[in-house]
Amino acid sequence: MFARHLSALLVSLFMFLSASEGSCTNIKVTSPTVGTLSGGSTTVTFNVTWNASWRTSTGVSNWDAAWVFVKFRTTTGGTLGDWQHASLNDTGHTMPSGATHSVGYADTSAAFSISSNPVVGVFIYRSADGPSGTFTANNVSLSWNYAQDGVQNTNTVEVRVFAIEMVYIPTGSFFAGDNATSYASFMQGSSDNDPWYIGSEAAISVGSQAGTGTGFGEVNSEYYYVTDAYTYDEATGASFTVPAAFPKGYNKFYMMKGEVSQGQWVSFFNTLTTTQKNARDITAASGKNRDTVYYRNNISWISGDANLPDQGVGALYESVAMSYLSWADLVAYLDWAGLRPASELEFERAGRGPYRALSGEYAWGNTSVTGATTVTDAGKSSEVGQSDANCVYNNGVQGPMRVGSMSYGKATRVESGAGYYGNMDLSGNISERLVTVGNSEGRGFEGSKHGNGMLTSAGDANVTTWPGTAGTGAGLHGAAWNMATNDLALSSRTYAAVPNLAGRSFNRGGRGVRTAP
Repeated sequence: MFARHLSALLVSLFMFLSASEGSCTNIKVTSPTVGTLSGGSTTVTFNVTWNASWRTSTGVSNWDAAWVFVKFRTTTGGTLGDWQHASLNDTGHTMPSGATHSVGYADTSAAFSISSNPVVGVFIYRSADGPSGTFTANNVSLSWNYAQDGVQNTNTVEVRVFAIEMVYIPTGSFFAGDNATSYASFMQGSSDNDPWYIGSEAAISVGSQAGTGTGFGEVNSEYYYVTDAYTYDEATGASFTVPAAFPKGYNKFYMMKGEVSQGQWVSFFNTLTTTQKNARDITAASGKNRDTVYYRNNISWISGDANLPDQGVGALYESVAMSYLSWADLVAYLDWAGLRPASELEFERAGRGPYRALSGEYAWGNTSVTGATTVTDAGKSSEVGQSDANCVYNNGVQGPMRVGSMSYGKATRVESGAGYYGNMDLSGNISERLVTVGNSEGRGFEGSKHGNGMLTSAGDANVTTWPGTAGTGAGLHGAAWNMATNDLALSSRTYAAVPNLAGRSFNRGGRGVRTAP
């Protein structure tokens, strides 16, 4: 079994050689233009480019992609309107040579409808295997049904095109849990430390069985729950069902390559109304309570647009992971972006891949960790830790670092601190908010339901099957810059269902996913 795991690790390392160049927040969109308003649909044309791109059909066999969506506002009679999400058509999009695309509906379980289930964004990615590195798609053209969005031919229209780097995770079975080594990790029975085997998206019946463990070869469908001991979590040995609609990480999905960055948050925040901004203001007393840099968060907002003041030549902290995100903040961002939260099972799948865990392993597949203790180019887009660091944890740096910064110039998955498929910072940097299987509100989450790009007038997400803004159905995983090694483990569930940690804090952030087309 050890040989099998080592072989899997080497395959993953080989894949990551093509994904370890630079940051995962360097994506750029340039030259967005709107076509003529005539006939109800028009085009939005732009260029998109990003570094550290790959596509491979050997080994892991996956790729990275840009999730692209459009916001617009109109001017009517001299009055400037609010930013709105563009409803895209199902067909009519064109890509340059070397690129391909797939569309994403708000509800992936239902058919396309421009009125009730429009395309909210498009994945753009390499059309074939090729040399890793910078990928550019010029003159991308998306088909926008502006009539559906209430735009008149006589309106003046302004558009903004947003892009987020994502990683494709293919359909496949995996193990959740690390042989009962990490706190409250998934196991198959009260006397069976083997992990949960996730072999489909079918409903999972969790019970109080002792277990009939057969060691490393076991793939039996036995599921036992261990509590994290917080108020809203199920008791150890509880019986319940994880519904088929709950995303278990088996079916293919896309996950953000890195955590939400401060630059991404500012871009989101500056499309909101004043009322919505007040709800999402992390600089208020409920958050960092200041507009200056604090624990490496540089967001400043008093009125109008938020910004990232220059803390030295080019030191904006725009690529540094976003902190102070409450559950309500994170899901508002994800709804606005046409994404959804990740489940805790999807999180383990992204880190571990299809193979059994080493007991207590981190997201990069072993139990060796070197924390960042020094920072070069602090706050800049080139920010890195010392050369041997592969994680941000244990107060080595007083705040999160640049998203994906451990990957710069590194050759392997372990050196870069990367998950099996190429996602960065799953262990360390910032604690990530995930949907739990540990209570009924979390289990009511449906993986087919994504954000539609629009928030309530109060600035909240409005997807009814997501855990509510109080965060009762969510928890924290992955550990943060100020946490110790025991919480870094991929299978650690110390805070798997902790609503009293739903508020803003200097070590909480997250990322989003989408069920793949």
